[in-house]
Amino acid sequence: MKALYHILKALTIGLALFLCYILQTSIMSWFALAGVVPNVLLIFTGMLGFMRGRKVGALAGLCSGLLLDLFSANLFGMYAMIYMLLGYLNGFFRKIYFGDSLRLPVILVAATDLVYGFIIYGCLFLPRGRIGLSYYFLHVMVPEMVYTVVLSLVFYFPMYHMNQFLNRLEKRRDRGRA
Repeated sequence: MKALYHILKALTIGLALFLCYILQTSIMSWFALAGVVPNVLLIFTGMLGFMRGRKVGALAGLCSGLLLDLFSANLFGMYAMIYMLLGYLNGFFRKIYFGDSLRLPVILVAATDLVYGFIIYGCLFLPRGRIGLSYYFLHVMVPEMVYTVVLSLVFYFPMYHMNQFLNRLEKRRDRGRA
């Protein structure tokens, strides 16, 4: 019975991850503003991290990054490491997360997107000799962060309800154990 709960939990998170991946790689490109699209997988990874904890955040980040790595021409494993790190770091905020407040999720998504932008700059642009950090910051990082934060407000409530569903599953599992 315990395995059934774990399978249901994994399927729920996996389905949400797959939907976010499809949104980011296909649908969101139609809604590009100023050449920038929101980072849906980063929203998913960050929110799952601070809603479910470090381990789940790191695992969601690893899976998100691997999906991106599989279908991109960059260094294989780069996105997996970045997303895993960001999911893990967001997991530290689980203790101060309250479902009724939007303040923490918005701040964490903004901070996570900025950290992501700096890491991408350091990994992809700096080695090529492109050292225009101020241009990259103002024309890529900040617009992407704003767009991602706005979209995170839309994604927060479905993620919150998914987290509540997973919490109910865990309580039901624990009641069956007692």
